[in-house]
Amino acid sequence: MSVTANGTPVIGIEDMALDAGRGQAVLSAYDRRAGTMGGLYLLNLRSLDAPAVAAVPLATGLRPAGIDLRAEPDGARSLLAISRHEDGSATVERYRLDGATLTHQGTITSPLLCRANDVAFLDGERFLFTSSHGGCGWGAVIEDNVLGGRHGFVGVVDNGTARVLIGGIGFANGLLPDEARDRLTVAATREDALLVYRLSDPQAPPQRLAVPGGPDNLTMGPDGRLLVALHPSPFRLALHRYGWPGGAAAPTRVAALSPAGTEILLDQDGRRFSAATVALSWNGRLIVGSVTAPGLLVCDEAASGATGSSAPAEPPATR
Repeated sequence: MSVTANGTPVIGIEDMALDAGRGQAVLSAYDRRAGTMGGLYLLNLRSLDAPAVAAVPLATGLRPAGIDLRAEPDGARSLLAISRHEDGSATVERYRLDGATLTHQGTITSPLLCRANDVAFLDGERFLFTSSHGGCGWGAVIEDNVLGGRHGFVGVVDNGTARVLIGGIGFANGLLPDEARDRLTVAATREDALLVYRLSDPQAPPQRLAVPGGPDNLTMGPDGRLLVALHPSPFRLALHRYGWPGGAAAPTRVAALSPAGTEILLDQDGRRFSAATVALSWNGRLIVGSVTAPGLLVCDEAASGATGSSAPAEPPATR
C-alpha cells in the first residue's frame, strides 16, 4: 500500500505506534538509503482498503527511529521518539498529540543514547530505551557485529537522567514492558531470541525464547499474542540495507508468540516487500512496516501468505 505525505512517498516506516481506540497509528519513517530526512506521520487505519493513503505529517525534518505512544487521563496522547543526528548522536524527543497536532515538550540528551534503538513508556515520566551496541564509535559496532560481542543494553530515563538497567545483550532492539505481569520483553536481534526479564528484578537471569530469525520491533496483538518482525538472514539484510551488490531484496518474516507456540504469520523472500521491521494487528489486518521499503504491506491475518506453520515455542530457559 502506497503511503504519501503532502504528495511525497513515505519510505522506510521502521516503527509504528498503534492507537487502537482512535483507529490510527503514528509512523516513524525516513529513507536511510537515500540519506534524506523524514518524520512522524499520523495514519488513519480506516483507510486501509484504499491502494494509496495520505498520512498527516506531524513532525518533519527528522531521522526518527523507535517510538511509543501513551494515552493520558485527559484523553491526549504522549509520544516518545528517538531522533538520530548527523554527528552520530541521538536524542529522545517528547511530544503531546492532540488530534492531528503534535506539540514538542522536551528533549532528553545523554551519551548513553547514541545507539538508541527503541523506546517505551513506564509511566508519564519514566521510560525505557534499548541501545544496540555498548558504545558510540565504529569500534563498538565492529566489536559486536564482526567479533560477536554482546554489549547492547536496556536503559532507563528517570527525572531526565539516563542510566543502564540491563547489559550484555546481542543487539538490543525492540522492547515491550508489561507492568501488570511484571515483565519486560527485549528483542536480542543477534541472538535470534527474545529475553524476558522481571521488571521488579531486572538483574535476575531472563527467560529466553528462541525465535526463527533476528527479532526487531515488538507489538501486542488484540488477542494477547506478541507480534514480532524477524530478519531471517542478517547477511542479506546488511546487503539490502546498505545497497550493496546482491542486496536487491531481504526476506520479510512476521511471527506471533503465545504460550501455545510460535506461529509464522508472514514469510516472504522480500521481492514484494523487503526487510520488515514492525507489524501491527488491527481489525483483522496485519500491517507491516520496513526500514527500507516504501509504504506499508497490508494483508488479512487469516490469509497473509505465510509459508510456515504453527510450531511449539522453545521452552523458556535461563540465559
